[in-house]
Amino acid sequence: MVEQDWGSVQFVAEQFRRYYALNVSSVEAPSEIRQREFGFLSFEDRGMFRHKGFDDAQHLRHYLVDYAPSHTYYSSAYYEAPEAAMEFKGWQGADLVFDIDADHFSIPCQEDHDRWRCRTCGEEGTGHPPESCPGCGKAAFIEENWLCPQCLEAAKYEAQKLLDILIQDFGFTPSRELTVNFSGNRGYHVHVRSASVKKLNQLARREIVDYIMGTGINAEFQGFNQGLRGGRYISLQEGWRGRSVRALYDFIADASPEVVEDLGLGKAAARKLLKNRETILGLLMERRPRNVVKYVDLKSIGMLMEVAVQEQAAAIDTVVTTDIHRLIRLPNTLHGKSGWLTQEVPIDDLADYDPLSSAVAFTGGTLNIHIKRAPEIFIAGETYGPFEDERTELPMAHAMFLLCRKAAKVAS
Repeated sequence: MVEQDWGSVQFVAEQFRRYYALNVSSVEAPSEIRQREFGFLSFEDRGMFRHKGFDDAQHLRHYLVDYAPSHTYYSSAYYEAPEAAMEFKGWQGADLVFDIDADHFSIPCQEDHDRWRCRTCGEEGTGHPPESCPGCGKAAFIEENWLCPQCLEAAKYEAQKLLDILIQDFGFTPSRELTVNFSGNRGYHVHVRSASVKKLNQLARREIVDYIMGTGINAEFQGFNQGLRGGRYISLQEGWRGRSVRALYDFIADASPEVVEDLGLGKAAARKLLKNRETILGLLMERRPRNVVKYVDLKSIGMLMEVAVQEQAAAIDTVVTTDIHRLIRLPNTLHGKSGWLTQEVPIDDLADYDPLSSAVAFTGGTLNIHIKRAPEIFIAGETYGPFEDERTELPMAHAMFLLCRKAAKVAS
């Protein structure tokens, strides 16, 4: 076989075609399929084919077998005419959808496997790119993002925090109104299908986003004010009033002196906090936060809470949730950047779910590939790499992953 371009697109496209020919029966139609818009990306890079509609699962499956797209999406929205142009579709409502992607927050492992390079001067670095290049001051970067078990565990943790808020604070019923999907790459999608959210506009969805992310949590109005009547006693079940107290308790209990001082409280405030740590924790445990200000000033409490609240908040992609026309990945279809499946995960099974085994679509056999560059790759219990400009024979699961990320090409 003659070596192909990085990614070996024709080879990968053929593998996708074979997969759908054998496994398309596992693809289920979304609820109310006739009101959903569908969109597809092809391996030919001709942009998205959207404004598609299907009458039932059978027609959808035929399309997947015939065209074997690299990515498959359907609308969170419901339309009168899903195949019409956007202005003529007739929007009737939309599910509330959340996207959690490990690339959207900072994790220590990203320093090990992610890279960036300045498009202007060629300066390179690891982890997330800086706001501006230290070499030339520009802000245009080529990013090389990977994933590992730590990334996926971090994304799962954020999904679990989100579910807790949706169930405990919003009252959604897990068995009837909530579904969780592994995205097929770096994260999870959470869907809320409920009459109570279907007609919400973008502004209302923005309010939900702000609540879930803990935006604008003010210590003064969470009970940390001696002059505020509501500050005398805080129930640990009262939405963010309870969450903020728990968050602050956990943070103060675990924070080292170095962490406290790095927050910028000032040396005197930091010393006072550490000296009275046990007393403060006792007051928080007794749910009497207004008495905490005897030991830590309100400004310092606000700075502490700003950091602590992030442990209780969920890191979601705000754009996805506020978009009432959003296209989202269809479960049991292939992700063109990983070769893995988008999968629905029962909420009760989420804690033990391992996408690096469960979502791997291409297994069996090996493949000779030429790898440009890649960090250590862990899939289906086996680890290979790191690689730097080398040829090797890998299990199909690892080889397809590297090909889909265009970090390798098929070699003879």
